[in-house]
Parts: sequence; C-alpha cells; structure tokens
Amino acid sequence: MKNTRQERQADTRKAILQTALGLVAEKGLDKLSLREIARRVGYSPAGLYEYFDSKEDILWTLAKEGDSRLRRAALNIRPELPSTERLIQACLAYVDFSVHNAEYFIIINSLTTHRASLEEPASSESSYSVFLKIIEAAIDEGEIISRDNFCAEEITYSLWALIHGMGMLRLTQLRNFNADFESINRKAIETFIIGLK
Repeated sequence: MKNTRQERQADTRKAILQTALGLVAEKGLDKLSLREIARRVGYSPAGLYEYFDSKEDILWTLAKEGDSRLRRAALNIRPELPSTERLIQACLAYVDFSVHNAEYFIIINSLTTHRASLEEPASSESSYSVFLKIIEAAIDEGEIISRDNFCAEEITYSLWALIHGMGMLRLTQLRNFNADFESINRKAIETFIIGLK
C-alpha cells in the first residue's frame, strides 16, 4: 500500500527531527546547521523550509518533545506517596532524564522560556509545572512551609536550579566521574526539603 502524501511528509519531518537530534549528540548544539541536517536527510537546505521555518523551529519542536518526555518521567511516580517523597522522586527522575536523554536535555535548556514573569501562569504542559504542583500540594499538606518571601514559585525555582545543576554536572565536568550519584543527589534534595519544613 502506498503512503499518502501526508504520511510521507510526516515521515520526512520525523527524519529531519531525528537527524537534528543525532547531530546534537554527535557534534554538540553549537555545531548544528541546516546544511548538515539537509545533507544527511538527502534534501537541499532550501527543501527543509517545506517542513520547518528555521533551525530554531526545529529546536523548539525538539524541545517541546523532550520536555513532554521529561514531564512523563517526572509524573511516573506513585501518587499515594507523601508529597515530599513524590517531590524527591520527581527530582531524581529529572536528573536521570538529563543523563540518559542528554540531547533532549541540552536542547530544552538552550532555549529561553516564553514566560516573562511570575505573574504569567506556568504552562500546565511543561515539566516545570509538575514540580510546582507537587510543591503546592506539599504546602497544602503542611509538609513544606511557604513564607511571605519564599512562595511556591520561588521554592520551585530554587529546587529546579539544584537539580538542573546536578544534571549539567553529570553531562559535563563529572561525566566520567565514578560515584553513587543517586544516593548523593537524594541526600542533597532531602536536605533542601528538610530546610523548608
């Protein structure tokens, strides 16, 4: 059975994205070029514009896909756990995602958020919102104390900075370092959360 034109376009679009992701893994984000993507998928650079407006469009598409995967990983936690344990598990899932999905992680974190201030609501489809919701639940349950100058958003940002740093260190300076990172990371996250009780 012949593929329809729509199916062929979807397959080509997917091939472009997979090629771009592979190039990020192979050469790094700063070496990613439309010319090289086109060469590897057998298109002219101009031919890619039928599928994507720009290199940034490709990166945004990959970032959205990567963030969706990260969100699923952070949500894949038993809901009956206490909120602080769910938070620890979600944080460990974030770091694990960064190590095992390095290309997506690098792309996600190379782009600037569309959100401009705390007054704008966080997208419910973002991985960030997973952590924000767990922290809000922990505050509601009295597991975490929110203070006037340190609200749920500020707590989420601080915790996100901690786990983002863990992920980036594992991908850069500590990529060949041998240690029980899961245990060390858990202790660091638990210490952070204890300070909020």
